[in-house]
Amino acid sequence: MNKYWISAILIILGLEVCAQSVNIESGVGVDTSSVKLSTQRIEVCTDVFSIKYDHKSLDKDVFGVKVPKILSDSIGSIGAMLMKIGDGGIDDQFIFDLWAEKKFGKFNAMLELGRIVSQNSTPHDFIGSRLSCGNFTTETYVVASHTYLERLNSNDAVYTWLAYHPEHLFVSLGLQYNQRRQYWGMFGTKNFEKFGNFTFLNYQPESGNFWFRSQAGFGEIDQSFFSQDLYIFASSYLIVPAFFFQHFSPISSKGSYSLKLDGRRTNGVHNYELIMGKKVGNDFVRMAVGVNSEYRDNLRLAPSIELYKDWKGGNGRIIVELRYDLLYKNLNAYLVVRY
Repeated sequence: MNKYWISAILIILGLEVCAQSVNIESGVGVDTSSVKLSTQRIEVCTDVFSIKYDHKSLDKDVFGVKVPKILSDSIGSIGAMLMKIGDGGIDDQFIFDLWAEKKFGKFNAMLELGRIVSQNSTPHDFIGSRLSCGNFTTETYVVASHTYLERLNSNDAVYTWLAYHPEHLFVSLGLQYNQRRQYWGMFGTKNFEKFGNFTFLNYQPESGNFWFRSQAGFGEIDQSFFSQDLYIFASSYLIVPAFFFQHFSPISSKGSYSLKLDGRRTNGVHNYELIMGKKVGNDFVRMAVGVNSEYRDNLRLAPSIELYKDWKGGNGRIIVELRYDLLYKNLNAYLVVRY
């Protein structure tokens, strides 16, 4: 834990006295050789601004101060964020981010501009926009390897997607082009009372790698998950690189009964998992049991188990998630505290 991480904790804890809400998330991984704090998030929101710090054991830390509405009225707003990515070295990056949202009749438009500076590299810029009208939403970002005072070139990264979302359906197609191409497809149902499904597919033609996941809920489903807002967020989060990580709840939280099929190929190794979840008792706990597999030269199979418990009180919420994977002999836990 470096001095920047400690300083950020002290600053954020000091701000809790004037906070409107506080969110603390912790991920822990345990295997046969070690116990690791994989992720740690502390987020404080006030009426005017929010502060968020993400500590990641296998990636760079991210610290951000966000003012979502510098200017605001009934049809638009302007917001800004200042971020730092890094662990205190010369390659630390500082990001200056500004965006504006505006309604034009039936259109909702967003424009975002940002600059990334570092002691160890030349400044470079990114620009993105989102446009929604009726049953269609599209988003495109360009991340340059230089400032926009220079001409765009083939080394600049492009991320784009287009979605069609009538009353009960969501379909989106996306492209990531950052020296290598990746294609995305997403499908979701919405506004059904007893059933929901969200499925996505990623394919990388140069390597042949792929990843797909299909999640379904039955009975009393999580309407906030099987919704247009979540699908638009997921399309943007999965296709456009995000500064902060997002944790998604496990399959057992998606309905009274639930089912997930997950599969991927990574450099010749195939992994597939089929897991089924159920609400136990009067929502005493959510539980899921499945089979995980790995195939390289030989097929390996082993069970996986997940537990999910959500306590809600008048002024707060605690969520505990546990997953044990016998195939790789590891236990993962995730804790969320909100108040």
